[in-house]
Amino acid sequence: MKHRKSCEYLIIGSGFGGAFAAYNLARAGKDVVVIERGIWVRRDDTCWDEERLHLVDPIYRGHTPVLINQKKGKLDEYWPDDTVGGMSTFYGAAAFRMREDDFLGAPLPDSDGRDKATAWPVQYRDIAPYYDKAEALQHVAGNGKDDITGPPRKGDFSQKAPPYSAPSQRIFDAASKLGLHPFHIPMAINFCGDCGKGKCILCHTCDHYLCKIEAKNDLSVVVLPDAIKAGAEVIANTRAVKINVERGRAVSAELVDQSTGARREIKAKNILLACGALSTPHLLLSSGIDGVVPAGDLIGRHLMRHANGVVSGISAVRTNPEGKFHKQVSIPDYYFGDPEKKKGPAGGWGMIQEIHTPEKGVMKANVPFGLKNIAAFASEFLLNLLCIAEDTSQYENRAYVDITAKDKFGMPALRVYHRYTARDLAARKSLYGAAKRILLKAGAIPVYCFPIDTFSHAIGTCRFGKNRDTSVLDPDCRVWGVKNLYVLDASFMPSGGSVNPSLTIAANALRVSALLAGQSSRGNA
Repeated sequence: MKHRKSCEYLIIGSGFGGAFAAYNLARAGKDVVVIERGIWVRRDDTCWDEERLHLVDPIYRGHTPVLINQKKGKLDEYWPDDTVGGMSTFYGAAAFRMREDDFLGAPLPDSDGRDKATAWPVQYRDIAPYYDKAEALQHVAGNGKDDITGPPRKGDFSQKAPPYSAPSQRIFDAASKLGLHPFHIPMAINFCGDCGKGKCILCHTCDHYLCKIEAKNDLSVVVLPDAIKAGAEVIANTRAVKINVERGRAVSAELVDQSTGARREIKAKNILLACGALSTPHLLLSSGIDGVVPAGDLIGRHLMRHANGVVSGISAVRTNPEGKFHKQVSIPDYYFGDPEKKKGPAGGWGMIQEIHTPEKGVMKANVPFGLKNIAAFASEFLLNLLCIAEDTSQYENRAYVDITAKDKFGMPALRVYHRYTARDLAARKSLYGAAKRILLKAGAIPVYCFPIDTFSHAIGTCRFGKNRDTSVLDPDCRVWGVKNLYVLDASFMPSGGSVNPSLTIAANALRVSALLAGQSSRGNA
């Protein structure tokens, strides 16, 4: 294929922000090129092979690691998985809307109020029509009427969720007996057979796995193909290493072909960054754009990720002998805190969701040496609940560059620093307690609480706002001081509620790209 030298819209990243923007812009007749450092997924037996995906020389492992300082006295090396479609190919397909109050900002310590510094410059009503469209494009299945904390919506989902599997029914019944209000997790999966490509066979290799039969409606299955049909071009296995800015405009991006090492430049009238909440600030800082933005010091700052953790309970009988899909139940009753207002912390706690039990190989790889075989055996008897607690925004938490070290592409190395507040941990602990009560009622004895250290829900590193002195982006997600440079991944979010951020990223990308499609030459003086 002949290399493009220029385009109207250059989108860097093909995850939720990049794919949905490409779809909107290409269908509006715009000239769109998408740069993606990942490769197209192989739809073969490796999709369901834990060894090839996660343990032994992972197929989609990226080219450069990130050093993460999240524990005192220890640095963790994190290797991302890079695919066309971003992390949608590996994600668990949960597609929640943020609640109306989430747009008012993150929770305040020792208060049921919200932090106005993290309030969104738009409200739920501004995003709602784009939530509708994002759900339709991914064919989300669910029942919105059963979500007692869910925001207003015009209609229900395009397909109904399937009946609960045996382990999911146990969780549903237990929560109901406790007076709680469980409901189907909204899922971007082709359950009915008419909403995507392949029909879901209800296997249990979904979360953290690829879908061999393309029943999971990830972005390489349902959104990017339509963007390509409309004229968008996707260039895979290619990394953007620098954005060039001249006189307040982004003029081009410098690219590296990761398979050959060849370098080239592509000019663009508009550049949209959708690399993710860690990689977008990495690219901006490596390009020196912090020196152009009025509040350039905020690029990479205020990194948030939900205070996630799993509570596992062991049952007297095998919990899923048929190996069926069982990530189906969500419990929203503690989203805004203790329903009885008797237990702390004040303010919201978060969401509880059922989650799959990891495969035996993954279990063995993540427990101490002497417990590996025991853990593998016990995995057949586990019920698991994921606790998602909203975390607060902290200036010190950040993604930043280390100018004393270079990665293999010549960029300053990416580093991450993160700590939770006491309030974050207290909210998670309270959710742990609620999850334990549900598991006990389901006939499983809680045996382990496992904090999740990944950055799968990372947000906030280029937050948008109305004030250029306290935000990186304007309300339309344009970089302050650079008229044609936008950020559409989770970096833009000043707070994240307590739900998976993917659908919100998609909805916002549709909102911003709709503005661009109709009025592409606006400037933010």
